[in-house]
Amino acid sequence: MFSLKDERLSTELDLLEAMYPGQVTFTEKSRELKFVQQAAALSLRLPDHYPESGFPDIILANDASKNDLRNTMREAINGLALVEGEESLDAVIARFQDIAIQEPAENDGLKSPSSGDQVPGAKTVVIWLHHLLATSKRKLALSPALPGISGITKPGYPGVMIFSGPAIAVNEHVNALKQENWQAFQVRHEEEGQVWEFAHMRGIKEVETMGEVVKSIEFDGAVRKDEFLKAVGIK
Repeated sequence: MFSLKDERLSTELDLLEAMYPGQVTFTEKSRELKFVQQAAALSLRLPDHYPESGFPDIILANDASKNDLRNTMREAINGLALVEGEESLDAVIARFQDIAIQEPAENDGLKSPSSGDQVPGAKTVVIWLHHLLATSKRKLALSPALPGISGITKPGYPGVMIFSGPAIAVNEHVNALKQENWQAFQVRHEEEGQVWEFAHMRGIKEVETMGEVVKSIEFDGAVRKDEFLKAVGIK
């Protein structure tokens, strides 16, 4: 888990570590991020005010055969049409993987976007909060009035809540939470007819980091992870 003064950067790095365990390192003093996979290596220098402003700069980019890919990566990043002020490290790393890493052409067994079975009367929501600190709100998030909901919550800055189960129960729980006094309460993802599965299986669990949220969702496959990352603005 990365612990930096910049909360947005710290959150983004935690998510990258969850997505690529052991492959990402960050040196705060030099603001250098390194990513390695299959002997390929990428090094980026982050501007002092990233992600609020500026874009990552390519220091090193080599494939497994040590071919220099810096110019290729710079051109590729220009083609991504990144938006200043938004997190972009995941997009840059994904583009590097496309260019530098040869993956075996075989089915990895993960679910495809169309493989999720429709569950009549089910619903899943992803909620983003400016923060989730008050003990009373945290307890309320973990204690829905109606049974059947599973999910995960992360307190702190930002707060995240995911609830999945019978639509009537999810809607009532979300409406009850909305009645509280929030600085920001945004439903970032709402999906009818789908039930997400979590690593802890049943009930609602509170975790400490965004990385733990991602790991729990990965239990249900890559599609769910991508949906969550897009919902919270990381992908």
